[in-house]
Amino acid sequence: MKMLKLIIAFCAKFVSARGESAADSDDPSPQTQSWQLKPGDLIVTKEDSVWSAVKILEVDRWPDGSSAVHCLLYESTDKKPTVESLKQVQVRIWHAPIDAKHFDDNWGLIGNQAITKEELCGFTEFLRLTDFPRYISFTGEDANEILRKSNEHYRKAFQLGDQGRRAEAIAEYGEAIDLFPLYYEAIDNRAFTYMELGNFEEALLDFEASLRINPDGMSAFFSRGECLMKLGQSSAAEAVFKEGHTRFPEERALFTQFLEQVRALKNEE
Repeated sequence: MKMLKLIIAFCAKFVSARGESAADSDDPSPQTQSWQLKPGDLIVTKEDSVWSAVKILEVDRWPDGSSAVHCLLYESTDKKPTVESLKQVQVRIWHAPIDAKHFDDNWGLIGNQAITKEELCGFTEFLRLTDFPRYISFTGEDANEILRKSNEHYRKAFQLGDQGRRAEAIAEYGEAIDLFPLYYEAIDNRAFTYMELGNFEEALLDFEASLRINPDGMSAFFSRGECLMKLGQSSAAEAVFKEGHTRFPEERALFTQFLEQVRALKNEE
């Protein structure tokens, strides 16, 4: 997720740059309008004698009139790109979601080209990690087969954990999660295994990922607080246990117990 945010920030900066005056003979023309953009469109802009090119992979339009485009970004060139010349230009970023309004000024359409399977790899991976139902719909993959394979890895991981083979169990849980990123039970179990190994930082990351998928997961919520406490982040752990004290009334006693423990630790600091 951190990497995704970095890419989005980079791309927003990349496309917000404004080109030279429209009077420039090399100025891209005609000007783009974000509401007209469609998959396969190749658009370019010029800044400081350097050309930048983008290929539109998909367009998401929302009821409020706003839209986002999923793009492939090419390396910059000294000459104005053409549909043919871009075939020889290296891809800089395979996928970036960008607010379509960034393309309203000083970007010009140079043509439209069919999107290849290779060019879609970044977009499909983005969907797999962020919108699995749409990923299935977009790729046409067999959801039942994906879930079957994911469950196989989950069961194997569980067995390995029972045998004390924790590193192997973590790897198998990872396989299950890679196949089905919404599998929060596998994410939780991998986190618990990390905790058994004393790797509370990795466990914390997994519990936070699990809660993004299943915000009502009590075990992940409580264990997140436990990891924070083990990592010496007493104030953050206290906030978790305090919230859990009222958020999960059926486990009030457990959260109260750990709330008292973390407060005692804070008094010793």
